[in-house]
Amino acid sequence: MSASLTPLTVQRLAYVRYLYQEGIEQSRQPSPLRARSITSFHDAVENFIGLTAEHLRVELKPRMEFLQYWEVLKPSIEMPGKTEMKRLNDARIALKHHGTFPSAHQIEQARDALVAFFSTVTPKVFGVDFDSVDMIDLVTQAEVAQYLRDAQTHADIGDYSMACAGLTLAFRALLEHCVGDTHRGHGPLAFGPNLYWFDRPKIGHGEEPQGGRLDKLSSIAAATQEALRAASLGIDYQSLARFQATVPRVDGYYDGTRRYIETESVRRLTADDYDWARHFVIESALRASRADDIANLRRTRTELNEHPQQPAEERSWAGPADPSDV
Repeated sequence: MSASLTPLTVQRLAYVRYLYQEGIEQSRQPSPLRARSITSFHDAVENFIGLTAEHLRVELKPRMEFLQYWEVLKPSIEMPGKTEMKRLNDARIALKHHGTFPSAHQIEQARDALVAFFSTVTPKVFGVDFDSVDMIDLVTQAEVAQYLRDAQTHADIGDYSMACAGLTLAFRALLEHCVGDTHRGHGPLAFGPNLYWFDRPKIGHGEEPQGGRLDKLSSIAAATQEALRAASLGIDYQSLARFQATVPRVDGYYDGTRRYIETESVRRLTADDYDWARHFVIESALRASRADDIANLRRTRTELNEHPQQPAEERSWAGPADPSDV
């Protein structure tokens, strides 16, 4: 990333790429759900143009028509793709104001137009390739961002099984950051402590047979807990299920290592698999960031209670206050 770009500009570029990637994911959904991609593509272009104008110190009048941007910016930069962007804008208007769903061909045209537009304009204006804009700059959880960066180093050399293992750890770090102590179940979003394989129910002096009633109830409780944690953070559970079916399970061991089994399906993970799973973690991190205030409040309260300035006392509720007591 260019050293001349401010942190805010980098973050805004990352947001543009997030909107663009969101549109890509939406375009792969079945009709009519894929129609939403047109709006995301349009939002990505409009945000990018606004940032471009600000970076080039070009003043944009409020409530400008979408295609007027090309003329206003022309003295500073000759932006390509006006014809293609007119088609995108027409499709958005048809969808938003007339309820006309775009065809698969229109969506494909819009997707290709954005690839050409961003790859051409971004280096000219910002001095970087659009593909180098990293959405990690939107992630506020430091440990999650570090895992994402480490995973990318493996993806860069084509080791997608190791890269996806890193995404597994990134998502786990996200839950621990936002949910709190999952081992003891502390925190309002934990929904109780984690259930582990060594917690299997015991009957008498031995373990209940695997698949017994209590064992099944434990499995149901663990799955329900996972769904509640995801829902409380605003994470889409069906996407989480796809993520877990894609990435390998990584287990921690007493010697401090974290290992996974490279099964045939894990060995065959592709760049597309990795890109989707990475986008899911980043989107989940953005959604879960709303819980940061709760996590910070919990940590602050815990620190205060661990180091009190005076002993705690028990008080009884006294009903309405007497003003004379002040």
